[in-house]
Amino acid sequence: MKLKVFLLMLFSCLLISGFGFASDVLVTVNDQLLEDEGIIIKENGIPYGLLSEFAQRMDITLEWLPNAKFAVLNIGEDYVSYKMDSNLIVINNKSDELTNESFVRDGRIYVPLYSICDVMGIQMTWDSELVHVTLSSPTIKIAASEVRSMNYSEEDLIWLARIIEAETRGGSLDKKTAVANVVLNRVASPKFPNTIYEVIYQRNQFPPAYKSSFLTRELSQSSLMAAKRAMMGVEIAPNCLYFNSIPFASKADSFYKLIEGDYFYF
Repeated sequence: MKLKVFLLMLFSCLLISGFGFASDVLVTVNDQLLEDEGIIIKENGIPYGLLSEFAQRMDITLEWLPNAKFAVLNIGEDYVSYKMDSNLIVINNKSDELTNESFVRDGRIYVPLYSICDVMGIQMTWDSELVHVTLSSPTIKIAASEVRSMNYSEEDLIWLARIIEAETRGGSLDKKTAVANVVLNRVASPKFPNTIYEVIYQRNQFPPAYKSSFLTRELSQSSLMAAKRAMMGVEIAPNCLYFNSIPFASKADSFYKLIEGDYFYF
């Protein structure tokens, strides 16, 4: 079965520096899912943007005043200044307060993403459950090499969510995503079949798939969400091909991590 690209379908259902998923924040810019190296991170439940990266992508001049701990943007004829470790913002000498503080981490300046988007004219949507930021701007610069391809169909999504539900009922989003990673890693491996359906039904691999309830069980939102996140590149169990509720003695050398009672292996 040839896998179909369903990027647009997926995002229409859901309602990123380059922008990989080091921070587990999914980032979409102008309907394209991007790689992310921490340019957008989540802090205290909200997304923060790496100010220098956004300035560069929008052709905006950024100046750092170390003594005053101000980051200053020159946007056309306007000057926008963010005070670090503070919620202070100064626009053309007029002071105001943000809901959240800006800060410096590892020498990088992070500002609440809603403020960056406001002053730079970027439309933003934040899905806190999926940890997904959607950005839209005709002027933001994105390289073709940053775009992550999505070679899965909506049918694949349902099959993946089914096996997640069967294997991890009651598990956390991370546990469910880890199981999804194993399935997708098998699809990508020459050692296993090359479709999600065939991986699930490979002989002696996923016993829950043969139960009568497998095709009729109602899918939870968390299982669907985990399937989407794994398909979008979030890796809780990167490169893992196996998991089990008891340790595999034969795979001791390839053990990765114990996640909520299941042992994951490369």
